[in-house]
Amino acid sequence: MTMVSPIKYWQMQILPIGEDVQLKHRREISRAKEFFKIQFPHLNSNCTLPTEENKQIQTVLWEIFRSVDNIYRSAIAGLCLRCYVSHRILITCKTIPHIYNVSTEDLFRYTDLLPFVLNDDGKTLVIVNSESRTQYILNHHDGTTSAIAKGGEFFSVDILRRFNPNLGSNESLDNWTNRLTRQNEEIKSFLWEFGLATPSDWGLLCKSIPRSLCGFLLTGDYEIVKAFQTVYRRDRLKTRQKGRCLEPAPSQLQEMLHLLQQESITFSPLELIYHLKRIAEILRQDWLYRKSGYIKTVSTEVYNNPTHDYFDNPNLPYHIDSDPEDLELEKLQEICANLFEQVLHQTIAEVIQERIEYLQKSRGYKNFAQRFPEGLRLYYQENISLGEIAKLWEIEWSKARRIFKLEDFLEIVQYRSEEIFLDKLLQSINKYQLTRISYEPDYLKNIAAEIREFAYKKTFKEAKAELVTSKKQMKNSLFAQIIRIYLSNSHQVA
Repeated sequence: MTMVSPIKYWQMQILPIGEDVQLKHRREISRAKEFFKIQFPHLNSNCTLPTEENKQIQTVLWEIFRSVDNIYRSAIAGLCLRCYVSHRILITCKTIPHIYNVSTEDLFRYTDLLPFVLNDDGKTLVIVNSESRTQYILNHHDGTTSAIAKGGEFFSVDILRRFNPNLGSNESLDNWTNRLTRQNEEIKSFLWEFGLATPSDWGLLCKSIPRSLCGFLLTGDYEIVKAFQTVYRRDRLKTRQKGRCLEPAPSQLQEMLHLLQQESITFSPLELIYHLKRIAEILRQDWLYRKSGYIKTVSTEVYNNPTHDYFDNPNLPYHIDSDPEDLELEKLQEICANLFEQVLHQTIAEVIQERIEYLQKSRGYKNFAQRFPEGLRLYYQENISLGEIAKLWEIEWSKARRIFKLEDFLEIVQYRSEEIFLDKLLQSINKYQLTRISYEPDYLKNIAAEIREFAYKKTFKEAKAELVTSKKQMKNSLFAQIIRIYLSNSHQVA
């Protein structure tokens, strides 16, 4: 069983300002340590945490971080998680050179990657806007916030903003941090400068040829690519392969040669490989230019004149495929994590407006149409019961109950949120061409079932319990939180 030290929640990996990056060190964040020990007093004597208990701690801290009830507590809980994330960022950066077989003497060191992602020193309290990507610095003295300018955001906070421990039982904060660190745009651009982290020759040849390359390709090159795609893409889809595109099998090459002969193009298998690699190198230069604005200066492969063949450049490690197939499930998880709360915000706003319009058309309740949002604020923010609201509005309790119809209101939001979420999810699958997923209806059914279960557990189970509880306690379900955000935003607009 993997064990984790609690110290990671108040000790942050940082880069010294103005010093050599290699002289990295840790900083103890006292207010994170104090908060952690108060929040988890039973762990004060623990030297290590089992995996499951560590995951539970992260879930608790994450829920406090995303709560809107007390922004100071939210910021401190986020600070604990930022400390934890900094350790995983460092570990991930250490592994990247090994992925590409880069030794300590070649090309770059892992310390060259750290400034791109280890940009958090733990001195600032930060909260996030649940409806956008905006990060806000919190002034503890007066409670004011100021938005962080675009480009100056903390990478650790962005990781937490996009993470959701309740979305999938197999997703951990460690894996999530590892994935987003490797996919960091600045790190990818840095690797592309060396010709690394690009698709393989065969992965590039599977893609459509941009029109901009017309002047760089020979007349017969299009027929060569067409023959390759006809055979290679067909077999790849038929066998549902994903990940790295491997070299064509001899039988595939023979079929490609046969197709080319029908177009009066005759090659030997060795000559066909040569031309495929030549075309792929043109595609790679174009791919790099479109992605980063420059082309690599070191060739990935070296041509051998005696054998008329290419071999891997010994001065460069291999490159890996990064085509959409290899990242489909990761992309789907990211889509889900970012999409659900957006849908919930949208649905709640729509249903509230529909309820107002319904009351406006009702003879007996039209006088309460414009008071409906205020009633929701009293119920979900001021924690005033329907009976108390009825007294304030000088009406019978039964009339207040008919005005709000809170059970129906919640049911409509639940049903519509699930339907809209699944519809948007399918649109995203088509948009990002997640072919493996779209070809597997059973997989989609499982996703739908999991999404409904997730939505119920995350949002509606607690929201329904809040409607029937006899205790006068603060309503803090995600449903209640988003209603408060909606009402606050509506008040600001008004």
